[in-house]
Amino acid sequence: MSRPEARWIGAPLFDACFFFGSAVVALAAGLLMLAAPATVLPLWFAWIWLVEGPHLCATWRRTYIDAPFRRERARLLVTSLLWFVPGPTLLLVSWLSGRPEPFQLFLGAVALWSFHHAVRQHHGIMSVYQRLGQVNAAERRFDTLLLHGVLWGAFGLFLVAHPTNRQLLGIDALPSAMLLIPGALLALAMVAWAARLIARWRRHGALAPGMFGLLVAAGSTLFALFVVGLREPLLANPLTPEHVFMAATLVSGTVHGLQYIGIVIATERRRTGGLGRTPLTVYAVMLGVSLLYVAISVARGGAPLGAAPGSMSAQVFLAIYWGLFCHHFWLDQKIWRPSTDARLRTELGLGAA
Repeated sequence: MSRPEARWIGAPLFDACFFFGSAVVALAAGLLMLAAPATVLPLWFAWIWLVEGPHLCATWRRTYIDAPFRRERARLLVTSLLWFVPGPTLLLVSWLSGRPEPFQLFLGAVALWSFHHAVRQHHGIMSVYQRLGQVNAAERRFDTLLLHGVLWGAFGLFLVAHPTNRQLLGIDALPSAMLLIPGALLALAMVAWAARLIARWRRHGALAPGMFGLLVAAGSTLFALFVVGLREPLLANPLTPEHVFMAATLVSGTVHGLQYIGIVIATERRRTGGLGRTPLTVYAVMLGVSLLYVAISVARGGAPLGAAPGSMSAQVFLAIYWGLFCHHFWLDQKIWRPSTDARLRTELGLGAA
């Protein structure tokens, strides 16, 4: 039995750079920050300008800037703007009531949504590779179960393993044995996944889907949380929990942002034959817009300079910042549905998959 011919979302080199190489870039950044903590803040600014901001712009490029999409999904584009309302509303409730809980509840909810958004993207890309590689239903279910189990299990373990998280949740330190058990289960799941991939390779099955799930999605997440995250804070004199986890956020955000930019470029190439102009020109425009995102991040106290975290002005910009991401999360959940969108399947190269 011969191995199915490899098929790619973009092209072999393109996929290697954006979908697999993103983890290599994140690994290098994480190791650099561990070796030289003074690089955390400069790398954070580089990340939010070069990757995080453009990844938001990529969503707008595919929706608001695309004329056919505006005509077909005008209702979605208008109603999705309502996601800018909850943050400022709950912040106002906190101010009027003199209690921080309403706004804190909002921040906790969007943090969970943010991780769900990352898991959903990992699963979506892995699913595309599964279809391209003609992976059977049983293997697709196995990869999906392991992906969600490992990622959410790692997230839950990190919540109770790091002292800053425990302080936020109001829980005491747990006995080491209680942390070792879920840690061992995560390690066992990764070994089982690797064994399954070896067996798949011996049967001449497609390797890209499982390799992406095991090494890129699960591997980069475990590295961000437990290799980098448990050594946080790497940033000197952190003022907020976000500052505490700045390096881990940068690592996971690099993977997510580069993959998202890649998937938009790949689909736009099939949709329009390009990005309308040369890719470098489009990216340069995105970088210009991204400067506004950098300014908002500084104004909300995202870095230990600029606005004082917790001040009224910083809270306002924090509400606006999370409004941007709630809007981004919601649009993504609506526009990336290849199972019900024949045109998107074609743009992903799944027309005959």
